[in-house]
Amino acid sequence: MPKVKQFNKEKVLEVASTIFHQKGYNGTSIDEILKATGLSRSSLYDSFKDKHNLYLQSLEFYKNAEKDGYETVNQKKLNGMQKIEFLFKEVVNHLVAHPNDNGCLMVNAAAEMSKHCEKTAKLICNNKEDMHELFTTWLNEAQTSKVINLSNAPKSYAPFLFNSLCGLKVLSQSGATKTELNNVVKVTLDAIV
Repeated sequence: MPKVKQFNKEKVLEVASTIFHQKGYNGTSIDEILKATGLSRSSLYDSFKDKHNLYLQSLEFYKNAEKDGYETVNQKKLNGMQKIEFLFKEVVNHLVAHPNDNGCLMVNAAAEMSKHCEKTAKLICNNKEDMHELFTTWLNEAQTSKVINLSNAPKSYAPFLFNSLCGLKVLSQSGATKTELNNVVKVTLDAIV
């Protein structure tokens, strides 16, 4: 009779994504994963095959959790520019409240693994495209409602906004203060309007 899995896969992915976030792929051992998740070695390998597949699923879990957060912002009764500002300020508040959070798992994965793993690179690229689409949508909303008057197509500003958002997460790891992070947000938003 086959064994019934006695763990919550979502919880395992949440815990694993936290470990990978803190230590990176190469800095995380199987033993650390087993200890943190409470999985047995056989359960980990039966369910996730290996550390690399667990890492990829953890990245996907993290990406989807972030996407849910962005969707929450999207549902707010704000114009497009207010949504962008709200998102940036929420990121700053999170970074300041969690100074040991090690930035962002997606940004860290891009730096550590995207050149070595095609599947990681694809996840990173999909995340970038999703963010570009979201920023383009919000800029279109702002322009349509005449909150801003862009000199170029809204889509052309999306990479700049995404880069600024990722940059905030990296800058926070260098010990930047809330004032410094908020200044980056102000300059970024001023560059759009």
